[in-house]
Amino acid sequence: MAETKKKKKKPSSFYRRQDRWALIMMIPWIIGVLFFFLKPLVEVCIYSLNEVTLDRDGLHQTWLGIDNFVYVLRTHATFYQDLITTFAQALPNTVLIIFFSLFAAVLLNGKFKFRGAARVLFFLPIVLATDVINIELSSVSMAALDADSSTTSLNGAMMIVNFLITSVGLPVDVISVMMGVIENVFETIKLSGVQILIFLAGLQSVSPSMYEVAKMEGATTYETFWKVTLPTVSPLIMTNVVYTLTDNLMRTDLIDTIQNTAFRQAQYGYSAAMSVSFLFFTLIVIGVVCLILGKVVFYND
Repeated sequence: MAETKKKKKKPSSFYRRQDRWALIMMIPWIIGVLFFFLKPLVEVCIYSLNEVTLDRDGLHQTWLGIDNFVYVLRTHATFYQDLITTFAQALPNTVLIIFFSLFAAVLLNGKFKFRGAARVLFFLPIVLATDVINIELSSVSMAALDADSSTTSLNGAMMIVNFLITSVGLPVDVISVMMGVIENVFETIKLSGVQILIFLAGLQSVSPSMYEVAKMEGATTYETFWKVTLPTVSPLIMTNVVYTLTDNLMRTDLIDTIQNTAFRQAQYGYSAAMSVSFLFFTLIVIGVVCLILGKVVFYND
């Protein structure tokens, strides 16, 4: 009995054109990655293993091996502590921003009057998140504060803290976290614009039939959120967590330390070692976060 050979189906002309156009659209991104990411990354890795000096003839490198890494991680006065503090602050801020973004997106996805105006108010922080406007807002805020208002605000905050400790009985650590969240509420809103937009796009792509089935089964709004809405947008949670964590890490004082080491102290090898160490720990943290979230993410095929 002769075996019949199965002929491989060639992709249709439509799919070939689709792949061709996808490749064409990716060319600018590929060029950007090659020349603006991979090339500087390789150069920084090389600099981190050398003592780099700059003179009229250009850069000169002297091989040191891992001596720069040993210095920045064990001998440098503040880098290792700043590295730990950076991640300790970025992770809670990421969780807070994700919760707020999802909550705001669910609200904005509802049907109510003046929904367009409400969305504009939530997305204004994206427009306002520029250095020029931040400097102007900071200067106006500092000019508006005088001694009396500062004293009044301090007394009010102390009254709230004393009430929470004596009457409610909350631990001091919990109160400090709560006060930190309240103080950073504007920063949280300012950094949540992109995440809200992503969540809102995901919520609008949920099929209305899923909500109709849940309603017919007698599910409450609370149950519908946990069993329909949240599993559907869970892949976007991972996307937003990675984006938010990276964005928070790029806004820390550690970046200023790395830049000052290179451009003010002219210690290019140490600065490169700091950059590579920071990148290494960032990839580890993001990898661990993705592994944890990957176990609860639901992909709807």
